[in-house]
Amino acid sequence: MTKSVKFEVPRFNGTENFSLWQTRVKDMLNKNGMKKALLEKKPDSIMHDDWEELQKKAGSTICTCLEDEVVHQVIDLVNSKEIWDKLEKMYMSKSPFSKLYVKQRLYLFKMSEGSNLIQHVNQFNQITADLGRVGVTVEDKKIKL
Repeated sequence: MTKSVKFEVPRFNGTENFSLWQTRVKDMLNKNGMKKALLEKKPDSIMHDDWEELQKKAGSTICTCLEDEVVHQVIDLVNSKEIWDKLEKMYMSKSPFSKLYVKQRLYLFKMSEGSNLIQHVNQFNQITADLGRVGVTVEDKKIKL
């Protein structure tokens, strides 16, 4: 007998790690057969009514993974791709401010005495991944662990 694994995504509140939350939601959509809902347009292999239903289910799934203050930002949207894109625009924009903010996180990043090395390395890796997501490249010699 196979056990099913319950998959829960922590609700995103607008201040935590958006890219990590986004990865978890994509995994959940994939697990539940809704990953195609994030495509730009309806695949030819899916009937129109099925596509509309998929959009509603995926949109609801995404919104259940958001705290109320974030849901208010996308409450007028039904299409899951539109919800997804608006959240990306709000929380992963490549604006000069976003780039500066992530660079600042890197340059001010240091390990506190007595802190966990594994957590420190994970935080460092997250910052470098965020740099790439906002379109910032940093020379290897400037990045030191």
